[in-house]
Amino acid sequence: MLPAAMFPPYQQDFLAQLDFTLPPAYLAYLFASESTYQFGRAYLIEADELLQFNADHDAAEFYPGYFLIGAHEGEAFAMEKATGRFVETPLIGHDEETPIILGLTWPEFLEYLQAEYS
Repeated sequence: MLPAAMFPPYQQDFLAQLDFTLPPAYLAYLFASESTYQFGRAYLIEADELLQFNADHDAAEFYPGYFLIGAHEGEAFAMEKATGRFVETPLIGHDEETPIILGLTWPEFLEYLQAEYS
């Protein structure tokens, strides 16, 4: 991954608040101006709203080890911080047994969203 100094200041501020490293492909998508965040009934959270979305859902308490990145119909899309895997888990009732892996990488996850919801 590029050193944080290679990013504009607002992106550096965002990255400095994370306690893990985002996968480079997701990071590139997150900060690309042409990225799509709506996939039919499913949506991803834009970079400037991600930290607040995680705070609003008490992610540190209710989704330990995960970073919420989107949702659809009562389910959350999240990234497992330790592995970078993309999962789906309930917005209410998450536990260590509930996550379903939707993609081992960002391209796999994005392909899933496009096929399943677009």
